[in-house]
Amino acid sequence: MGDNRLTEVPSTLGQLKVLQALVLCDNMLESLPSSIANLTNLKTLSLHKNRLRTLPTEIITLKCLTELSLRDNPLVVRFVSDMTHNPPSLLELAARVIKTSDVRYDDESLPRNLVQYLNSAHHCVNLKCKGQYF
Repeated sequence: MGDNRLTEVPSTLGQLKVLQALVLCDNMLESLPSSIANLTNLKTLSLHKNRLRTLPTEIITLKCLTELSLRDNPLVVRFVSDMTHNPPSLLELAARVIKTSDVRYDDESLPRNLVQYLNSAHHCVNLKCKGQYF
């Protein structure tokens, strides 16, 4: 359904339970229905070159999804812009490495500000994510 100037996707799309690939690129989509979470066999989702500013949070339930193309959408442009103009601090990068590598530490082995920062971290809400956010 790519390159068809679509402005919306019907929620009935979620009824295509055996669908493995969905190509919606090169359209004018600004949103997706939450019923996309019903596509439990979906492996590929091509959404590049649309007008997407957000994705439905239900998309994280798509366990088979291995390919997701989002380039040239406002949500990606904003994310890249934020990363370019506001990169993570060295403190945050150090904390991420310690948390994701499961490095054991105590108050004497690291600088005090890093320990305080690590202790202020919250776990990511995605159960499969090993990361932290600060």
